[in-house]
Amino acid sequence: LSYKGKYKEAPQLAAQVKAGKLPPVEQRLPERPYVVPHAWMSEGRYGGTVRWICSDTSDWSTTHLVAESMYGFSPLRWLRDGFEIGPGTAESWEANEDLTAWTFHFRKGLRWSDGAPLTMDDVMFWWNDYMLDPDLGMPPDKWARSADGKPARFTKMDDYTLRIEYDSPSPLIADELAWIVNGPLFAGAEVYLPKHYMKQFHIRYNKKLNKKSWTTTFGAKRDCFTNPDCPTLDGWMLSTYKQGQYAEFVRNPYYYAIDRWGNQLPYMDRLIQTNVQDPQVMRLNIQQGKADYVHGAYDGITLGDVSTIKASQSRNDLNILYWDSGSGTGSMWFFNYDYYDRKYRDLFRNPKFRQALSLAYNRARARKTIYFNQGELTTGTMSPKAIEYHIGQGPQVYKQWRDSYVKYDPAKAKRMLDELGLKDVNGDGWREFPDGSKLSITLDYGSGLTGEHLRKNELLAADWKAVGINASPNPTNPTGWGDRWAAGRIQTTTAWEVSDAPNCLMFPNWMIPLDNQRWAPLEGTYWTTIGTKDQNSEKNVDPWKRHPPRLEPDPNGPVQRMWDLYRKGLMEPDFMKRTAIVWDIMKIQMEEGPFFSGTIANYPQVELVHKDMRNVPKREDLYTHGYVNTWGVPCPADYDPEAWYWQNPEDHA
Repeated sequence: LSYKGKYKEAPQLAAQVKAGKLPPVEQRLPERPYVVPHAWMSEGRYGGTVRWICSDTSDWSTTHLVAESMYGFSPLRWLRDGFEIGPGTAESWEANEDLTAWTFHFRKGLRWSDGAPLTMDDVMFWWNDYMLDPDLGMPPDKWARSADGKPARFTKMDDYTLRIEYDSPSPLIADELAWIVNGPLFAGAEVYLPKHYMKQFHIRYNKKLNKKSWTTTFGAKRDCFTNPDCPTLDGWMLSTYKQGQYAEFVRNPYYYAIDRWGNQLPYMDRLIQTNVQDPQVMRLNIQQGKADYVHGAYDGITLGDVSTIKASQSRNDLNILYWDSGSGTGSMWFFNYDYYDRKYRDLFRNPKFRQALSLAYNRARARKTIYFNQGELTTGTMSPKAIEYHIGQGPQVYKQWRDSYVKYDPAKAKRMLDELGLKDVNGDGWREFPDGSKLSITLDYGSGLTGEHLRKNELLAADWKAVGINASPNPTNPTGWGDRWAAGRIQTTTAWEVSDAPNCLMFPNWMIPLDNQRWAPLEGTYWTTIGTKDQNSEKNVDPWKRHPPRLEPDPNGPVQRMWDLYRKGLMEPDFMKRTAIVWDIMKIQMEEGPFFSGTIANYPQVELVHKDMRNVPKREDLYTHGYVNTWGVPCPADYDPEAWYWQNPEDHA
């Protein structure tokens, strides 16, 4: 969209222009601003404060909820719930025929929140002085590397034109750039840093810096979600930050977006994010009207909270919206495929064992008691919103994977466990290993867990006990969880879900081990070392004692075959051929999985919105009724909260 006419601005900014503290709005916006495209939006009113709340007091949660809600840093943006890519800071882009070179044309006149112009010098500073700096040691994000891992070549064509070249076809670059929403929150996931501000913290430009500590300082200063002095591109900029407690954001006078009536966004003056340690205290605050917007995907508000919230609506003034979660699993579980104990590892790697326990799980009961009969029973898949499920044979592939081991059939599960030699040989009521040794399964999760995951674990343990598996929920100290899981020292993960990405190759880590936090952590770590000096080091060391722990996959096993397909898919320019490769990966998941198991797919996600707030879409306004529980399509950033407004802003000052 484009706009021709006189721009309008917030009264507080107009007052600063009149006082000579700001340039006129025409000089603060780029030549062609981004025009928010949503059909459901109406022209708004300026003013007021919006209060958000979260039940986690970690530094991550204080910043991430807001970061995931603003799309200012992304060169491109996902539209229509991930089915379309539109412009962002870049207003146009093109690639050569074999997709090895991409050219991006950024908006002329873009400015950082302090008024400094954004040019390709900021991109080259990020690339040369941050990504490729040996002292900072930051590996480039995957969109900035070829399929073989080699860094791309960045060229500044002029102040507003960037060319990126790869050693092999790179068809997913536009998709990748459409989800760089968090900017500096994720180290290495930006496209630019404000060189005019950050160069004072880089030893190449400031020789007075301490040679031992400058890298730590640089990392802290670049984060505009914890450092109020760091310029931003988002609609609101940080003004006050108290770690784990509180963050206040105020309007960015140089934000590059407008609505179709020519109003510079955002409409609201301030955004306040408050963290509450106790989830029950958070719920009480919501009931008492101390929050204006609650994003259920991050705040732990579920369908089970609806009745209580409805009962207190006279006090909380909140409307309840139901957007589609887009989840492929609901509350899930998966075994550690690389568990350190050989006997358990062999069992966890046996598809028949995982299939038997999937058939032993009464998902219909979980759907009724946890999800209020919403969503669809699933073995566990990638998000049903993924585009691969909506073209060609995609609907059939999705149904086959969803239904592959979803049936509740405890009798068959028992027979399969018997065939594996897992029988009760000592008469204690529990199955033992074939050699007669004790078999027990722990359903591991971080202590303090509440809600759907806790209830699911209780039901899952009961169902597995009913077929003779001695299983029990196991709350564990969350400190160091990631390291212990990555080292193969935890049996299961039971408090997560799959929902990422509008296409399955953009973030395929749930299907394919590419990191150390999912179902094959040591093999995921090995993947990250391919092509580096660590790949062939410590060859004679026990994989679980390597630094870091890592394991090369069986050359004929499912992990290696999926890796081979993944590499092929990353370089396939033809969309339908690339999609067929994804289907082949999914077939391995069906035939030799489930490697991760789910409960309910695409259940409704609760969004709480103050009754006086406007331009927040209803479920029927959205292209696929929403896509909430994901980072790949950032929500609610893709619905542009900068255009939300108060019908009566004076009541929310």
